[in-house]
Amino acid sequence: MIFLACFCILIIYLLIVIGNGKKVGINFFLLIAVIAIGNGGYYAVAVSQNLREAILANKLAYVIGTFAPMMVFFIVCNICRVRIPGIVSTLMYAAQMIVYFSVLTTGVYDVFYKSVEFHRGASFAYLTKTYGFMHTVYLVTMVGYTLAGIVVGLISLNRKNVVSRANVIIVLLANALSVGVYLVERVVRLDLELMPVVFVLALFIISIPLFRIYNYSVTTVRGDFDDRYQKTGYIIFDDKLKFMRANDYAVELFPELGEWEIEARMPGNGGRFNTFLRQPLMAYVKQEVRDEIISGSYEYKGVKYLYQTGTVFSSRKKVAGYCIRLMQDETRLQ
Repeated sequence: MIFLACFCILIIYLLIVIGNGKKVGINFFLLIAVIAIGNGGYYAVAVSQNLREAILANKLAYVIGTFAPMMVFFIVCNICRVRIPGIVSTLMYAAQMIVYFSVLTTGVYDVFYKSVEFHRGASFAYLTKTYGFMHTVYLVTMVGYTLAGIVVGLISLNRKNVVSRANVIIVLLANALSVGVYLVERVVRLDLELMPVVFVLALFIISIPLFRIYNYSVTTVRGDFDDRYQKTGYIIFDDKLKFMRANDYAVELFPELGEWEIEARMPGNGGRFNTFLRQPLMAYVKQEVRDEIISGSYEYKGVKYLYQTGTVFSSRKKVAGYCIRLMQDETRLQ
């Protein structure tokens, strides 16, 4: 059964993500778990022998539709660097829990299903239902979160110096896939649920920019240098020397970084970076010495600054990019 296969794949995927130590946010881990549980529920419905078993399994299956769209929305906001206040996200989780509580009343009250019947086909079991008003609420939240993610992505396309356009396009693709398949299901009226499988595909698609952001985040890279983050600047490039990220202190020292396009080649001329750091970076790359950190210094307006150039490694110890660490020479101030 395809749902059982999806369940097993996601459990293995979750173990791989945890094993690699990727800190990609709690919503991503929850999303994997929710989709895995939901696919397990769909499989349990398919092999159920009576109405009681099918209703219980169906309650697990609705975990996907209730929580996955919201978690995907949160992940999209994270990728697009749109901050949602903690109190708002808490209320959103609470609202979805209320929706899921209505799912749990199936077979007892008629708020989610007015009626439900069990059928056993040649190869799998299925339910036919008459929907209650809370099922409409469920559909509104599911479609609403998906469309909200698309809107956030479209708006973020114009923020090229804050968000990678490639990442935004990938996110929009995942959301468009979900909406498209959902509309097909509504029009064609298929007996087989496709959304659980689609959410698995969307999960893998979204993980591409999510892992990329993790690999090139200042928080990840700074651990290789073991220093005081607030007084140190970081400028990060990928292995093709495309600009990936810079923290606030680096932008303070090199204001032009705030105008650079994310995941684009660094400008060829002008600015303090090209004056002081471009040549040392290019020299470091040409040396192909990946296990060493090369140090240097420069002066600007009477102040001496120190910099270190090093390699960013992926979880597989392959070269993923380069990082320049910057700090003021405090010995000159003593």
